[in-house]
Amino acid sequence: MARLLKGISSNAGLFSNANDLAIFAQTILNKGKYGDVVVFSPLTVFQMTKVYPLVKFSGRGLGWDIFTDYSSNRGDIFSVGSYGHTGFTGTPMWIDPETEAFVIILTNRAHLPRGNVVRLRGVVANIVGGSIVEVE
Repeated sequence: MARLLKGISSNAGLFSNANDLAIFAQTILNKGKYGDVVVFSPLTVFQMTKVYPLVKFSGRGLGWDIFTDYSSNRGDIFSVGSYGHTGFTGTPMWIDPETEAFVIILTNRAHLPRGNVVRLRGVVANIVGGSIVEVE
């Protein structure tokens, strides 16, 4: 549908760039604050990033994937308390408050016949996580 409307369609996901998404991820890591600007209260961020009680069975928070079948974006290194979003077209953002790191991959080849980046998302998370986690 978005292609038929020349890319202007609300049903095709979030349109942004890596810099803005990095600012958003850092704001979430900072408990809702970016620089001197408060975007969300710390309580709001806390509520957003925990499994929501009414849908506990799904492993989802308020807008975030916390622990679902789609959590492969986490990779094998980021903590179980991390959270993110896949996006239908494969543009994941995964945030790990334990390591204070996040991963953003901008692509549009997740589920269409042209390609599948589901495995790539976890591999990239492992590369990032492996570069910042100390091994004891």
